[in-house]
Amino acid sequence: YLKQIEQEKVNYTIAAPAILNAILKTPAMVEGLDLSSLRAIGSGSAPLAPWMIEGWAQKWGIEVCNIFGSNEGASLFSGPMHVSDHTERARYFPRMGADGIEWSGETASMIKTRLVDPATGDVITQAGIPGELRFWGAATFEGYFDAPELTVSAFDEEGYYRTGDLFEIAGEGHLARYYRFVGRCKDIIVRGGVNISPAELDDILSGHPDLKEAAVCGIPDELLGEKVCAALVPSGDTVPDVKALAEWLKAQGLATFKLPQSVVCVDALPRNAMNKVVRTELREHVLGLLKAG
Repeated sequence: YLKQIEQEKVNYTIAAPAILNAILKTPAMVEGLDLSSLRAIGSGSAPLAPWMIEGWAQKWGIEVCNIFGSNEGASLFSGPMHVSDHTERARYFPRMGADGIEWSGETASMIKTRLVDPATGDVITQAGIPGELRFWGAATFEGYFDAPELTVSAFDEEGYYRTGDLFEIAGEGHLARYYRFVGRCKDIIVRGGVNISPAELDDILSGHPDLKEAAVCGIPDELLGEKVCAALVPSGDTVPDVKALAEWLKAQGLATFKLPQSVVCVDALPRNAMNKVVRTELREHVLGLLKAG
């Protein structure tokens, strides 16, 4: 892949976050290669880490663009033109098409987006409240082939496509112009009635110096309903235990109620063809390991 970029003088490519993380953590991969033709990389399918975007910009002068998208034509794009700050680009997407929010470019004029509470159907206009992203636009598909019932369920009463992904308005002030990805509707861990986004923890854990990759999932808890378990793929001989991992996560600013209560070591994370972690498979594997002791 890297040699092809050099040989064909590629100026834009796409790569999953796990690949970009691995290259940055293993600089020997690019020793002797000329990547000067490459001006930008599009990445998505999983949350991006700020350290990764910053690392590519500082080390090679290459901007990584954050992409959220689906085969049905719902797409958000966070690139250097609209989001110059690397940390904000990793976390947020411009709220293009949202009522009262203006962004430059043709894409912003061709789409409409909104957040809807999946339980009540209410449109969310306040920061920090997760809701399903609903999408309408010229690129959005019209329906699934030969599947009328599935097509009907894919759209709401106003014709917006139900993405099945949870976002929230990122904050007040200038952050009110951004969406923040929270997770898949069915991936959310509910601990004592409080929602915890696995994607947020995966994002932070990707920057741990002793881990090649990591992901979390919810496992049953008699008292709180669910608790967080972290599946770790170590990069060497050092594997942090639950206490050491919690201390590191708190140092990154993670709230105490989101900390993992258990950890397991795995050889690799289960991923689908889009390189996304398959959370259901991960959970089954984790439960098997915990049961085996």
